[in-house]
Amino acid sequence: MKRWKSKALLILAMLLTISLSAGCTRGKYPGEDKLPGVGGLAKADEKSSGQETENLIETPSLPTYTEDGIRFSFQVNNKKFQAYTGNAGWQDIMPIGVNVGTGKPGYFPGEFGITKEEYMQWFGQIQAMHADTIRVYTILMPEFYEALAEYNATSKKPLYFIQGVYNNEQDVVELADAYAQDGKIYNDWLAMCQTIVDVVHGNITIEQVAGNAYGVYDDDVSQYLLGWILGIEWQPDFVINTNEGHPDKTEFDGEYLYVEDASPFEAFLAAGLDTCISYETEHYKMQHPTAFANWVTTDPLEHPGEPNPEMEDAVSVDAEHVKAKPSFRAGLFASYHVYPYYPEMMRYAPELLEDDPPNSYKSYLNKLMDYHTIPVVISEFGVPSGRGITHLAREAGFNQGGLTEEEQGNALISMLGDIVDTGCAGACMFIWQDEWFKRTWNTMDYTDAESRAYWCDVQTSEQFFGLLSFDPGEEAVCTVDGDAGEWDNMEPLVKSGEKELYVKSDEGYVYLLLKGGDKQTRITLDTIPEQGNSQYDGADFSVEINGKKNSRILVDPYYDVNYWLYAMGTYSSSEVLEVQDGYADKNSSRFEPINLMLNRPVLLTDGTLVGTEQIETGKLRHGNADPQSDKYNSRADFCINGDVAEIRLPWLLLNIPAPNRKMRIADLYAHDEITFEPISGITFAIDGVSGAYSWDEWELPTYRERLKQSYYIVQEYLANQQTAKGGE
Repeated sequence: MKRWKSKALLILAMLLTISLSAGCTRGKYPGEDKLPGVGGLAKADEKSSGQETENLIETPSLPTYTEDGIRFSFQVNNKKFQAYTGNAGWQDIMPIGVNVGTGKPGYFPGEFGITKEEYMQWFGQIQAMHADTIRVYTILMPEFYEALAEYNATSKKPLYFIQGVYNNEQDVVELADAYAQDGKIYNDWLAMCQTIVDVVHGNITIEQVAGNAYGVYDDDVSQYLLGWILGIEWQPDFVINTNEGHPDKTEFDGEYLYVEDASPFEAFLAAGLDTCISYETEHYKMQHPTAFANWVTTDPLEHPGEPNPEMEDAVSVDAEHVKAKPSFRAGLFASYHVYPYYPEMMRYAPELLEDDPPNSYKSYLNKLMDYHTIPVVISEFGVPSGRGITHLAREAGFNQGGLTEEEQGNALISMLGDIVDTGCAGACMFIWQDEWFKRTWNTMDYTDAESRAYWCDVQTSEQFFGLLSFDPGEEAVCTVDGDAGEWDNMEPLVKSGEKELYVKSDEGYVYLLLKGGDKQTRITLDTIPEQGNSQYDGADFSVEINGKKNSRILVDPYYDVNYWLYAMGTYSSSEVLEVQDGYADKNSSRFEPINLMLNRPVLLTDGTLVGTEQIETGKLRHGNADPQSDKYNSRADFCINGDVAEIRLPWLLLNIPAPNRKMRIADLYAHDEITFEPISGITFAIDGVSGAYSWDEWELPTYRERLKQSYYIVQEYLANQQTAKGGE
């Protein structure tokens, strides 16, 4: 068992990493006051729990097994899930599904902007992909449960769901102890684990509280509930503080669960699970398989090859220490979020690289399955498509970002194959829809937290795990495919000899059309006054078109955010980047590559030091960005066709972190932190001839939904799996 490290040691480790480690597999939400969580939920209508209510939707009943007056349609047995089928009895199943988030463009997650109609459409697309399960993290608005009931009422086969409870992360960070402040987190945990039962059974009204779902819940969808996964990815300091602060709280003997050899934190979790089970059993005479959320960072395994043990192997949370009594017939299972690029051991640990060829992901799953006596569900796995990249995996096709949609799909089915082959009981891909509100550690310091949901930041990998894309614009402003037809009837912004430059923009990009350019053409951009390259009239950026392999956008080094952050500014004390004398001087008359930080130096367990990792994010990739083309490349930045070049430049690559509010990053060296200021427009120039481009601010973004290439790759894989098993 992992040792309970001291809080001081953990804090020291966190300071040393200066937030440069890969971080949580998913970035934290912006605007903590807009988060969904346990705080603030209250029953406005004190109905008698278990009282029969009239459902809005008449749904056909699924086969239900009854024993001692308790009903259940799903159970766990021999490390598998089983479904009751009526006359055929219990049959093994392997649920495969997708997580569904709460965000869409223009809304933060705690604003719950998704409509019933959108849910209905998504449910159909998810089932058409041959997935049979969705997982949700928290209580959603009543429209979700109404949509699920209505959809399943007419669907040939039901779409099952896994319901979660989302702990208030602000409390977790600020209190860092489950029993602090008179047990606030503990009490909220128990209350939420009870409230969620009434929600699923359609028997509660919840009053409106900011950041939480609310309304009248009167659609009983409990028959479609595959199981409960309660809680979040537990931060090590939260677990350690709870353990070390309450060494006497290691016992729990509930109505349906008890603990053996448990830590105080595991006893805390058991209390919540037992509350959920006992409340549902007592008031609704029903049970469902139950688990708490977990991830690699707090798994129960030993990881001798993990380079950052103080962060990633500091403490265990072990589902084997929570036991079911015979009266809990549905049973317990273990739930894990497992990604191929995080933590570092997935890339470097010798014990995970022993196979030929090495497959650290599958090796980890095998070890997890060998350890557990109960079913294991990989409730999150995935990789993001998109331009931004956050962390490298052992194999490039599994990186945290920088992948095409095709590469994303291939990675998903590879991981899904490993999950199936290792005998896991189920799997949920992360995630159904892209999430514009998300942030990630290597871009969040220079993006505007209040604006993230309102524009598409293709530099932030965390936004693009989805199988469903929200493409900017109600209609395409520009499709980067080398066809100049969509620019007809526009006047050039810049005309220099035979060269003409046209400019457009939308919620994701600034688009350029260059006509008549030479094999090597430089387009400069001036975005901020009183600085920039003096040789080019103070330009701050240079787009250099130099063939299909060597084109890029460069920055005046005085405006190089990556260098400022890690050599001169916020994280300079970490010495992750060396200070270069004269690099960032004003009027340097140079343009330099734009880099994106990926990792601090890592000392491996064999003594090898892996240096700082960056990627040249300003390098432009050639290809056809038209999703309808058989040559489609979702990562394409530009396309050359004869004497025409179409280019799309991400807003953040131009140091514009809030295009919806027309805000740019201010002079980096005039402040001790990154600040934002208004921008009126961008001045483009070719060969000394210039023109000014501006755009209108917007309140709500426009967008259009599109199923990614990865969706169809997963669809084909799951269809083949069904065919191999003789399914429909």
